[in-house]
Amino acid sequence: MGRQSYRQGNNDDSGSHGRANHSISAIAMLAKDGIDSSRKTTVQAHPTAFIIVASLLLVALVATIVAVPVVRSRNVVFYVNRKPVIEEHVSAMIVDLPFDETSDHYNTRVDLGDPSDPKTQYLAAGLKTEAIQRLIVMRAQSDEALRQGIIVSPSAIDAAVEAYVKDHSSSDDTSETERLRSPAMRSYIQLWATSKAYEETLTKDTTVSSAEVREYFATWGWNYTDAAGRQLTFEQTSAKLAKDALANKKFQLILENRAQLLKKESSLVNGDTRYKQFMRWWDIMFDIQIPDSFETLKVDAGS
Repeated sequence: MGRQSYRQGNNDDSGSHGRANHSISAIAMLAKDGIDSSRKTTVQAHPTAFIIVASLLLVALVATIVAVPVVRSRNVVFYVNRKPVIEEHVSAMIVDLPFDETSDHYNTRVDLGDPSDPKTQYLAAGLKTEAIQRLIVMRAQSDEALRQGIIVSPSAIDAAVEAYVKDHSSSDDTSETERLRSPAMRSYIQLWATSKAYEETLTKDTTVSSAEVREYFATWGWNYTDAAGRQLTFEQTSAKLAKDALANKKFQLILENRAQLLKKESSLVNGDTRYKQFMRWWDIMFDIQIPDSFETLKVDAGS
């Protein structure tokens, strides 16, 4: 009996230990499955999140690549040798040309005409064309001046800016004064100053012969009269004739140089911008009418 009880006791203990081991194994397996499932979920979710984030970053990068050139070129009218010519410069030139004696539109006040009048519209279109051509020429002159070592000092530019502000605004118009002193307008005024310095250097050694003075008088002598309106003789006005003939010769040299530079630089003009392209695309996609100014600019290089 004692042995049986002992064996029975051992059997009970063995069963308890077996059941305990089985439970521990089951718990371990559950724990392992739980950990593995968690790991599997994490491993599966991670690539998806990465793809989403990468896609968003890629979209943002593409949008930036597209948007930055569009925004930067918003105020650009055209490029000359990849250098932008901004709208503010064109507008300023349109204002200034009627006061420039070398302009084809000297004394032409389009701003005083009726905008709906076809004649006014024709003059405005011609004035804009000349303004664009003149800016192309001035940039070419600026490059030539740099190559020739012609430099306008900062103090001279400061003086030119102040003179320009004085001529184009009243003392009590602070907003306009600030605009005229802006970096964009300063670069425009500097362009004028450099162009003038270049053209003065171009013609500084020009002389006129007596034969050229007589030829000038033969063409323009009718314009020299006294107070009573009688035409003066060559001898009576010879001193003024020599001065005017020299000025006319210099002017002709300047015009010839401008025509040569315009013809040369016209091949380097790009009349399209990213902003214009975007607006034309916008028109195609959404059928929204856009102004003609968003079309590619074509520059007339003249004859």
